[in-house]
Amino acid sequence: MGARVPWVALACLLGASGIALAGPLARLLPQLLPACPFKALTGLPCATCGLTRCCIALSEGQWSEAFRWHPVACVILLLAPLAAAWDLQRAWRGKPYPEPPDHWLPRALAGTALVGTWVLQVLRGM
Repeated sequence: MGARVPWVALACLLGASGIALAGPLARLLPQLLPACPFKALTGLPCATCGLTRCCIALSEGQWSEAFRWHPVACVILLLAPLAAAWDLQRAWRGKPYPEPPDHWLPRALAGTALVGTWVLQVLRGM
């Protein structure tokens, strides 16, 4: 079995780099940030509304502010080092990625997190 590219670890690294750059870039170029098309059409926030402001707060080390803007993104960010470590050790050993779970529970949890975040954003009137 040949070497395997640790895609999860690379995604975590790119995500962390993006968050580190988000604050300075958003402050320098606010007019370049696009408006949310879903909110423009419906008047309601989408499930990712607040994510840019969450990244800006994270880049400035303001975790409570970031959590207020997008709680699911903060939880994912806290779990990212664990996912990267898991991926790197599997890649080091040459193990392939496991098959996605066939059970309904992981999909239901992911869907609940997404819908729950959307409902929270709507209730808060973002």
